[in-house]
Amino acid sequence: MNLKNQRLKIFLILSSLIVVLINFNLISAYLISIKYGSLTLNPGEKYILNIPFIGYSKTSMICGKAEEKNGTFIKNISVIVKYYNNETILAKNNTNSNGEYCINLPEINSSKKLDIYLEYDNSTFTLGNNGYELNFEDNKVYNKISDKYAVLTGNITNYDARIENGRFEVKVGYKEDSGWKYNFGDYEKYLFNIAPNEVYTIPNEEINISWKIPDDALTGQYKFLIKTSFNGIEKVNQYVYFNITE
Repeated sequence: MNLKNQRLKIFLILSSLIVVLINFNLISAYLISIKYGSLTLNPGEKYILNIPFIGYSKTSMICGKAEEKNGTFIKNISVIVKYYNNETILAKNNTNSNGEYCINLPEINSSKKLDIYLEYDNSTFTLGNNGYELNFEDNKVYNKISDKYAVLTGNITNYDARIENGRFEVKVGYKEDSGWKYNFGDYEKYLFNIAPNEVYTIPNEEINISWKIPDDALTGQYKFLIKTSFNGIEKVNQYVYFNITE
């Protein structure tokens, strides 16, 4: 092969590579990336993030299943995890033919807030609405002798997304002159399911949140401190106030 033919062959190989690279960039241009929601992950926790849904169990990873609003599984979409308000990708994985995925996370030594992104091509599908509302009865009055228990009552109004093992955490605080004091133990954690468009009443037979008023409880203002995490949306530090009298 003479020098001219060698140059022609090299040119054709390089031209082929350039075409491949250009086509790849064109394909990439059709990818859509959306922020799905945020969650806080504590050391040793595992979140099950069905799209749309978020729940709780115990290991450092995020697993789940992607599905459309009508229940059809969504394959070949990327679920991307980043630290909150940080553009660096922490970890990612794609859903398989059954819409399932699992993402192993680096070791988490303290409570971390994470952002969840979905990335997919220009296919059209409709996810359920990942929102919900909390409505609780506020400013109730209890007599520590006759009532015995302070009870959190109200409801969660779910939108059109299915929730499995959603997280609901409650703690009790007392108002002192220097501020609020939380000396009534750790958060009580509840896991429960909510069907699409369901109004979930609290308390009920599945989740009955009550606090036994100690015999030596001080009179004054108290509050339930509530943290929830459903469908990729966290509502942190919602307060429901109550008073205790003699």
